[in-house]
Amino acid sequence: MSHILYRSLQNKIKALAFIKALIYQETSMQASSDVRPTPSPQGSWYAILAVAIAAFALVTSEFLPVGVLNSVAADLNTSVGTAGLIITLPDVMAAIAAPLLPVSVKQLDRRYVLIFLTAIMVLANSMTAFAQSFELLLLSRLVLGISIGGFWATAIALSGKLAPAHLPIAKATAIVMAGVTFATVLGVPIGTWLSEFYGWRSAFGITAAIGLIVLLLQLFYLPELKPESAIHIRDLPALLRTPKARSGMLIVLMIGLAHFCAYSYLAPFFKNIAGFDGTTISSLLLLYGIAGIFGNAFAGYSGNLNVRYTFAFIGVCFAIVFFGFPIFAIHQFGAIVLTALWGFAFGAFPTSANIWMFVHAPHAVEKGMPLFVGMFQVMIATGSLLGGYVVDHFNENILIYGVISFVALALISIFTLAKGLNNPKITYENEHGTPQ
Repeated sequence: MSHILYRSLQNKIKALAFIKALIYQETSMQASSDVRPTPSPQGSWYAILAVAIAAFALVTSEFLPVGVLNSVAADLNTSVGTAGLIITLPDVMAAIAAPLLPVSVKQLDRRYVLIFLTAIMVLANSMTAFAQSFELLLLSRLVLGISIGGFWATAIALSGKLAPAHLPIAKATAIVMAGVTFATVLGVPIGTWLSEFYGWRSAFGITAAIGLIVLLLQLFYLPELKPESAIHIRDLPALLRTPKARSGMLIVLMIGLAHFCAYSYLAPFFKNIAGFDGTTISSLLLLYGIAGIFGNAFAGYSGNLNVRYTFAFIGVCFAIVFFGFPIFAIHQFGAIVLTALWGFAFGAFPTSANIWMFVHAPHAVEKGMPLFVGMFQVMIATGSLLGGYVVDHFNENILIYGVISFVALALISIFTLAKGLNNPKITYENEHGTPQ
């Protein structure tokens, strides 16, 4: 059960990344040979690394309960099922905060918004570490949800302005999302390991300390991040109004549903059908995470060249995995190859989605992202529920073969609805309108 829960939530971590890291740009765009963030003397490696480390701390905070749920339930005298609310509540609050917070802060300098949200994360983790009742623990997780929703909907969209002027936007995106990937591969497992020796509270205390360090980095190194204009309720569907963005969202939806529906099938398959022991399963899941790091790096390079073909490659990888898993993954070698390919494909997926939105709808990203965050969280829940329903009422093989239809629809969309949508050749002008 712990393996199933861990992988289902880890899949939420990585999936949420591609809306968490959508890129915001203020300046106009004209012909050039490469895609780069807005030139700004204020952007720096320190600034973008501060955001990446904040993403690491936030994702670790959000999903750390996965590994300590039994300990929390025992310590606070509640059932494991009830204790699971500490995983659910932050997402519920995040779905509410994502569209509402950017509208509420209007034209406030996003530097102060980011600092405030990081401080909220530190406060929430400190409350969790010292909570003596389950009710206080739930309150602390609700507070964390404000930081999660606001951070992903507001702060990460500024990656292009935080990066050094010479850094391509695809690489800036990959750097920020590396914080999410490393949290998945290292943060949550290390936090779980620490809790085994020092108690579950220590893991949250250490995460709060990391957040405090990030807060200091932001105070010293974040540049001024004034928005182009205030976001209003009517602005939230901005991405939906852009045809190229709608095509990308449909492709993202199909591939995302395929993954979310099928992912809970992975650990049960290894245990119940392949007959692998716990150590082997854990090793395969770690392999998945490591492969995701390489997928993220690949997409940062390939997506900068042609994001549509990158998506096509990702779709083919998923198709191979879903076709081959019931047949070949019952043997260790086949399981290793297909699990690594699955991890690689999903590691590349978020970055590619980010790049698609930036290159095809750059001026709609800032205002459309908050609603996209909320919509995507609903999509995650829908995929998980649909996958669980199929497994409960039919079997794993029907599920794994059934999601191939989603991948097929995504590939058809890439070569029909998105036909000819190659990366535009663009350049950015400085604030005086002089081409760089």
